[in-house]
Order: sequence, then structure tokens, then C-alpha cells
Amino acid sequence: MQARREMQGRSQPVSSQPVAMSNSKTASPRTVSSRPLLFLDLDDVLCLNAPYGGYDVIVEPHPEDLWEKLFTQGAVDTLLAAIEEHRPRVVLTTSWLRMLDRSGFEKVFQATGLRQLSQCFHEHWDAPQNRGETRLAAIERWLLNHHRDEPFVVLDDTLSGTGLAGSRIDLMGCLVLCDVNVGLHTGHVEALRRALQGRWISRRSSSR
Repeated sequence: MQARREMQGRSQPVSSQPVAMSNSKTASPRTVSSRPLLFLDLDDVLCLNAPYGGYDVIVEPHPEDLWEKLFTQGAVDTLLAAIEEHRPRVVLTTSWLRMLDRSGFEKVFQATGLRQLSQCFHEHWDAPQNRGETRLAAIERWLLNHHRDEPFVVLDDTLSGTGLAGSRIDLMGCLVLCDVNVGLHTGHVEALRRALQGRWISRRSSSR
């Protein structure tokens, strides 16, 4: 957990552009038929940092059992089932973006049995946070620039998913937050399914 907090403390260059929040694109009903979007964090979603975490991926030599134990098997199985059912395009939001480029993530996912995940990357595959920025702000910026009214879900955790709880994305039914040291599990399947199928639209309409 300490290593994870140190990773979060590292920063990317501060953007010279103000963060713009998307207010209309994601809130409007779907007008195009397209694959849904999955915004994916790794820590406390797939990786519980016990015994290994993100730093172990970049340190050489790797522990012999790194790829076997880096991600929790139950979380991997749950995510793969969602990918098989919904065929989402994946956008990474994880703090691991400070350490790995796209090819690095592809190698990690192939080594850990998540090859399907790297094959689902969106053309704009990452939503990194700038220094002092919340996870919510990074995702909202991505949505403003690239969202085309596809259904989407943000899969994150209660520690690193800063700003997400209680946000517009949450109220729309597009957020699945995992508990720290627990991660993704089968109890999240129905919430993932509702969001990826676009049923958040009816939830939003019924709440008016």
C-alpha cells in the first residue's frame, strides 16, 4: 500500500489547458450504435498490492511468480466475463500510466492472462491525471474530447477514484467502485452490465 501511495504522489506535467467538464455529450441519450466504453483502474480493482504491485512490474529482475500473483484471479475472471459479454473499448485511468506506455501494458496483460483486454484498447486508450487533478477530472476531460454517446462504465476503487463518488457519473449509474483490499468480484457484475448496456439512461430519466 505504501508503494501505491508513492506512485500516486508522482505527477505528470501540469496541463496548460483548463479542465473542461462534459455536460451534454454523456448526459444525452445514445444516438449512435457503438461498442460501450470501460474506464479501468488497476490498483484495488485487479491488483491488491499483495504480494505484488505496479513497481514490481518495472523492477528487474521480476519475481518468478509475479505474473501469476500480480492480479487477483477472481477479479480477472469477472473482468474477462464482462469483456466477453459486452465487447467494450477500454480506456486506462490507472496511476500505472506514469510508469508504462501502451506496449508495456500490453505485455503485462498478455503475461497475466488478460490478452483480451489489450486487444480491446480504445484508439484513445488512456486518461491520465495531471498533477493535483482528480480521477473524475481526467475522465471528464476524456469524455469531452472523445465520447460519442456510447454507454460507458467507470471501474475504479474508493481510494484512487478521487471525485467520482457522488459525481454526475455516479448519479447516472455509470460508476462501479471497488473496496480497497477487496477489488472486483462477481457482486459487481449486474452494475457493470447495466452501465455497459446503456440502462443508465432509463435510470437517469426515471429519477427526474
